[in-house]
Amino acid sequence: MTLGKNQKITIATAEMLACEHYYRRLWIATRNMPIPRREWLNEIADALRDYDGMIVDSYERRFSIPLVDEVFGDDPDMRWISYYMRPDDSGEHPVSKSRKFKRLQLFDLFFKIRHPDIAQHFGR
Repeated sequence: MTLGKNQKITIATAEMLACEHYYRRLWIATRNMPIPRREWLNEIADALRDYDGMIVDSYERRFSIPLVDEVFGDDPDMRWISYYMRPDDSGEHPVSKSRKFKRLQLFDLFFKIRHPDIAQHFGR
């Protein structure tokens, strides 16, 4: 299921992404996607480009989508995603928590656009 025209997505705030449960559910969803780390930039950019709906912030203001390459900056090999997806010894939790909220927001948007059935569980 993919969202289409006349749909509205609210971008996750830094506070939401800092929440342990939201963060972990986003992390699990990202780890379970069969997308190689070097393909994530293209997948995110394609999802944002193809989305016809509106993206707003928590105050209902239109959110200006940043350039994906600028958000990920000096990491063309996507090593950050490898670090982000690395599990702890149990395999059930991330080994560390990223504070790169702009990057996390793009992952969150990817799921809200391309996999809303998964994204709806992030904030539960």
